Amino acid sequence: MPPKSAVERSKHRDEIDDLLLEGKSPRFVSAWLENTYNEHISHTAINNYRKNKLNVPKEVAIEYKKKRDNEKKQEKKSTQKKKKMVNKFLGDLEILDVIINDSYDPGIDIKRLEHDPEVDQVQVENLKLKKRDQAIKGINAKTNILKNDDTNIEVNINNNFDDLFSEEDILRFIDESDFIEENTE
Repeated sequence: MPPKSAVERSKHRDEIDDLLLEGKSPRFVSAWLENTYNEHISHTAINNYRKNKLNVPKEVAIEYKKKRDNEKKQEKKSTQKKKKMVNKFLGDLEILDVIINDSYDPGIDIKRLEHDPEVDQVQVENLKLKKRDQAIKGINAKTNILKNDDTNIEVNINNNFDDLFSEEDILRFIDESDFIEENTE
């Protein structure tokens, strides 16, 4: 370990630090020590101490760099979190696309079932209503995700469609649908 400088060994180091930090020159501090305490430390020794041990601009630069590095790390974390959320929403949108497409093409020939006398027509209409509702809910959820605001959207695609309509609602809807179709033909 190198020997300590004259300033570091001085009883008046705190006062030397204060004067240098106030902007006093090494020559002023050297003269002040001589006049006040009859202590001789050359202005060169004080200047070397200021550059090596009390280098405020250097410390500011070091701390500023640390702060900027921390900000960059935080920015990177935020970007990663945002990217994760974007990917989650993209996944949700893809799932909703599948749900919406499945609603329009359920894999069951509904037209065939509508004309099959052995199939309960209330169940066929119930299936059609469920598929329509599924499509509407999927489209609404997709719209909520795609709209440009800061709200968080929680999408639940595991809806239980059996509880949407009572049998009475379905029969009323069928009657209304038949009435509309008869009057439009």
